[in-house]
Amino acid sequence: MFYKVKVHNILPCSFINSFKLLLVFTLCFCFTSESFASQKIPSCQNNPPLKVAVMAAGLQKNSLTFFSQILKKLGDDGFVAENNISKTVDLRNKSSYRKYVTDALKGKCLEFPSELSFVYNWEPTVLKDTIESLSSKISNKEIDLIFALGDIATKYLAEDDIDIPAICFDTNSTDMLKSLAKGKKNIVIVDDSRNIKDDISLFHTMFGYTGFGFFRDKNHLYDMYNAYSDVMLFAKEKNFQIKVCEGSFFVPDVQLAREEFVRCTTELSKESITAVFLPELGNAVDLANFYTQLRPLLTKKIPVLSYDSKAQVEAGSLLSVYDPNEYTRATYAADVIERLVSTNFDYSSIADKKHLSVPLSFGVNLKTASLVQWRPSFDVLVAVDDIFHTIKSK
Repeated sequence: MFYKVKVHNILPCSFINSFKLLLVFTLCFCFTSESFASQKIPSCQNNPPLKVAVMAAGLQKNSLTFFSQILKKLGDDGFVAENNISKTVDLRNKSSYRKYVTDALKGKCLEFPSELSFVYNWEPTVLKDTIESLSSKISNKEIDLIFALGDIATKYLAEDDIDIPAICFDTNSTDMLKSLAKGKKNIVIVDDSRNIKDDISLFHTMFGYTGFGFFRDKNHLYDMYNAYSDVMLFAKEKNFQIKVCEGSFFVPDVQLAREEFVRCTTELSKESITAVFLPELGNAVDLANFYTQLRPLLTKKIPVLSYDSKAQVEAGSLLSVYDPNEYTRATYAADVIERLVSTNFDYSSIADKKHLSVPLSFGVNLKTASLVQWRPSFDVLVAVDDIFHTIKSK
């Protein structure tokens, strides 16, 4: 049976007299009335630790921070050895992984051998090739549990008939992923992110943008990261334009990805659009030089709206709605892991949930607002949580 644990569920709010009410929407995710971990001492302490394989293609900073926070919470709750995990462990760096994960987390319930780390820098085909190796290790009982980070790793696992539990994090949960995972008894998807379409819908309603620029990778495998099909259907349904620029953004070659991004910002600046929406783009965004990347758009007074990124607003995009607390997501994910491990993967243990509402944050860059000649209303400013006044450029 496929279990989907819904964490973020955006609730549309009534458009009552002010923009602020539009921004007061909620994420709902599931918790018990008391933390499961706080009610017990892990029952697995005296058993051989489960060996966990970690799979991911193209981890970004937010995913790295999220996973590091999960490890910290597991340590706090006694499921892995206590340690001083750094804020963000670079899972692609084998020596760093061995030092901060493999060696530091030995003992107790879970262990993370470095030889079971299958993490690649936007190389999904290489990750796919490891499935055969993964299956062999599973047959030899070298792996007890899989953590899959992101849509690509989840897709490959869902397409394969693994016979050990796999917990999948940090996905966009597109219809394709849900369909692929349906009927897979060992796949658990912790759905901790909202759909990009929801943000476009919010900005379209709030500001009346009639045409959006959008980025699509030339490798359409990455459409799942940006909910491409959902966005196109929504635009057709609401009868507004989406101008798409395709480029090689999800590639290991950082320079190429950034050159492609600037090419697309230049091309989109020549289109009849009123805003550009910036989804996840692999290695394309250079936060230290963000203004230079966006300049073709900003000089045409075309605002750039970022998906779930406070850092991009601080660097030069106009605005974004984002989850203010990575630790909240990680706490929930760790709770799901702990429930499953402690119950010997009794999936019914995660089926009965209550809801906790967590507000999103809204950030605006007033320097960028000045460049694109946008004057936020008083109601918008009252709703803003973070205001920035500078843009980043080398």
